[in-house]
Order: sequence, then C-alpha cells, then structure tokens
Amino acid sequence: MYRIRITFSKYGKARWIGNLDLHRTWARILRRAGVPIAYSQGFNPQPRMQLASALPLGIVSICEILDIWVIEPISTDRLKNDLVFSLPSGIEIIEIVETDLKEKSLQSRLRAAEYVIELEDYIDIDVLQEIVDKLLAMKSIIRQRRGKDYDMRSLIQVLDIVSGDSIPQKMFVRFSACPGATGRPSELLEYMGITAKTINRTKLLFVDNDG
Repeated sequence: MYRIRITFSKYGKARWIGNLDLHRTWARILRRAGVPIAYSQGFNPQPRMQLASALPLGIVSICEILDIWVIEPISTDRLKNDLVFSLPSGIEIIEIVETDLKEKSLQSRLRAAEYVIELEDYIDIDVLQEIVDKLLAMKSIIRQRRGKDYDMRSLIQVLDIVSGDSIPQKMFVRFSACPGATGRPSELLEYMGITAKTINRTKLLFVDNDG
C-alpha cells in the first residue's frame, strides 16, 4: 500500500462542486486515469481518499489537498501526466508527492486556513480600517451555525487590509480550522456588512505529524 498526496486548485465552475460531489469527481478522475486505487473493506467498498478540508461553495482555492491510497507503486510524474487528461474544467494539479503511510490524517492536523478576499465595492480606506479595528477589539462575537451559538471572534487569528487604498481592495484573514471550530469567510463578511467579489483560499496550515 502506498499513500499519495495531490495538491490542486479549484476555480471557475468547479468552485460550485460541493464536498461530497468532489469526492465523487475525484473517484471518476482516478478511475478514468487507471490509477490502482485502494478500496475500503465492507459491504460497500469506497475508494480510499481523504480531503484535508471541505471548501465552502463558491470559494476559489490554490491549496486543496487530497490523499489517496494505491495498491502498487506509481511514479508521481507519470500519475500527474495521466491525471491531466481526466481533469474537469476548474481543477488543476499543482503538485503530487508520495507521503508516509503512518502519517496522521491531514484533517486531524489542520489548524488554520488563510484567505484573500477581494471586495465587490470600494470602501473608504479609513472606514474600512475602522470596521476591521472595531472587530478585532471585540472579545467575542456570538453567532449561530446550525442552531448552535459559537464565538466567531475566537476563530479569527489575523484580519488585515492588504491592498491599502488601491483598487481592487483586498483583505487577508487567517481562521482557526480545528475539528468543530472552523471560521468561514462568508460569515465574517456578513457580520462586517461587506460583499466580496472573490474569495480565495491560499494556504492550509498543519501541525507536525507528532504534534
């Protein structure tokens, strides 16, 4: 058994593919490319694969990660070449590497996710900075998700205006991304009263395998 890590981007129409459908999409991609994928045991065997983190609908990403398990050794360069012809529009492979079978799951090691948000409408820089400063000064921001209260402020590690007064205006945000406690750009923007033109997930941050 071997474990392969695929880093890929997701954009265009593909950004509207949900997490479950993305698993199915990758299963088709791997099958069409003839990848010797391993399957789970049981009554209904499934391809052994795992995404590092679900990406909210509509968000572009340049850092999505998929681990797959294969039953025989395979060249990562050859795999990349084979997959290219099976990829749908909006999914592009960035890197493929082999990783340790004993490594903990990416989901269990994920701690934060970084986003760059391009604003739809121009906001006076002083007004925008005041909105950001007031939010960061708050000790808690209680919101609801699926009928349960959570503190959105505790999930915001970094929030900054990265474009200055230039157009398009952009903000950078780093959210905590732990099991049961993951920040969402859409909820932050709703609270701030700001509309985004695009949201791009740019980096996933993990603790070390022994962390």
